[in-house]
Amino acid sequence: MKKMVLVLVFLITLVFGCQPQVQWDETKLKNDVLQAGEGLPVEVRSLSDIQIAACETADEAGTCDTRLAEIGIVLKEECCEILNKCCQ
Repeated sequence: MKKMVLVLVFLITLVFGCQPQVQWDETKLKNDVLQAGEGLPVEVRSLSDIQIAACETADEAGTCDTRLAEIGIVLKEECCEILNKCCQ
């Protein structure tokens, strides 16, 4: 029984003793003020040439709600978000 307890204590000490410890630089934390969203991955969205042409044509013709939906290659919301077209 004593040997089992000693082995358990040794294993626990070994497991917790081998983990890396994180050291914080408090002066760096005080000087670095993060803004909302800072440090998060940035999602870059783009459209193909044919999607861009469809957005521009639909915007000029005023057919964003009708013809653009019929074609189905790009959403009106994508045109608005990425190209600032069809936003009405």
